[in-house]
Amino acid sequence: MVHHRDVLSYLLAAKSFARFIIPAKVVIVADPSITVADREMLKRHIPDICFRNAAEFHCPELPKGGTWERLTAIAEYAQDNFVIQLDADTVATKPMPEVEQAVRDNYAFLLGTEDIQKIESLAEIASWAKGRLTGNDHVQLVAESVLDRFPDQQHWKYVRACSGFAGFPHGGFDKDKLIKVSQEMGALLGDRWSEWGTEQFSSNLVLASMEGAKLLPHPKYCAPHRANGDTAFRHFIGYVRHTTPLYGDLAGIVAAELRSGG
Repeated sequence: MVHHRDVLSYLLAAKSFARFIIPAKVVIVADPSITVADREMLKRHIPDICFRNAAEFHCPELPKGGTWERLTAIAEYAQDNFVIQLDADTVATKPMPEVEQAVRDNYAFLLGTEDIQKIESLAEIASWAKGRLTGNDHVQLVAESVLDRFPDQQHWKYVRACSGFAGFPHGGFDKDKLIKVSQEMGALLGDRWSEWGTEQFSSNLVLASMEGAKLLPHPKYCAPHRANGDTAFRHFIGYVRHTTPLYGDLAGIVAAELRSGG
């Protein structure tokens, strides 16, 4: 899902990634801010790109905005393909064999946030989250804290991951599953379920619950401040792109390598 302000960043993300894993198809869920000139630029660089308007994925049973449209789009495309969600604020710098393996063997992958993480039961996650509530909490933590009240506990698992880079196996889920998650969580959280962050929570819940789902090794795949010499993929989440020169430096390096055919 791409906004006008992120077109150049998206091209960096997509082209840095495609050096190592060549996509069969690239689909952009276009924010209304995407212009004709944006589309022309993207098509010059990715000739077979497919544009879908965000409004195509509005669903009355699901929240609107907050990247829910991209998750609904993934649910459609995952019926026939392995789908990789790739945010515009990411840069790949080395081969990613763990991602290749997930695609080959058709299992879900998630981008963790810490060195030591595991996919856990809903009760374990809820207990962890309750201990961190302060009374003025982000909706993701609040949603995690009530997972012990989510129905059919034995069929669901969770891990606190980042939905900016995630792998959805072919046939792994559909829109009906998203609607079920949204209805159950909406009943638990009320109006807060429409806030920014519920899409990431839902992505984590759906992916972690899939048979064979795996977390990518951290910090081989991580935020830039956690990177080391083995890091192959960085997610410059939020303000991180602007706190040091690293993102700009990597952009220059990748652009030079692309120009030289590297």
